[in-house]
Amino acid sequence: MKSVIDHVQAVIEWTIGLLLAAMVLLVFGNAAGRYILNAGVAASEELARLGFVWLIFLGAVLAVRERTHVGVDMMVKLLPRGVQRLCLAGCNLLILYALWLFAKGSWQQVLVGLNSELPVTGISLAAFAAAGLFASVAMALLFLTDLVRLVLGRMSDEELIQVKESADEEIVEQERQLTLKAEPASAGKVP
Repeated sequence: MKSVIDHVQAVIEWTIGLLLAAMVLLVFGNAAGRYILNAGVAASEELARLGFVWLIFLGAVLAVRERTHVGVDMMVKLLPRGVQRLCLAGCNLLILYALWLFAKGSWQQVLVGLNSELPVTGISLAAFAAAGLFASVAMALLFLTDLVRLVLGRMSDEELIQVKESADEEIVEQERQLTLKAEPASAGKVP
């Protein structure tokens, strides 16, 4: 199961990269065309906007998978393991409810958007809402998987805190380790 999720994550990462590259080409090409040729590509703005919406929602799914969304874990770290489990279960249930509401609203927007089109490209407005629908379902599956693992007791103590440390703290730790490695070599030397 984990290898399937890893494969899906890799596909999402590549999709995000391709969307970003396409957006850069569309926007740059349109700006350069307007400046140099005095004529731009009308569809580029609509396509770039659609790509941006999908890029954001796909990135949100990756952030859930990698546990990099902003969170406050100061209090939860101080609690005993059993209470941490309860907090995580309650938090995941609230998140699942919010994602249900988001998926329901996105589905309604997909249905409404099926009857509307973008003026230049003719792409259905449902394509925008579909990004939210996809993201909410994907994130719900990830949180549901965590909830099942929690109930079955297959979650380690480190996973009970669902927030990764910030990059700044990781850099400080790496610098501290480098300093510790350098100190023994220079301990007997006089400057």
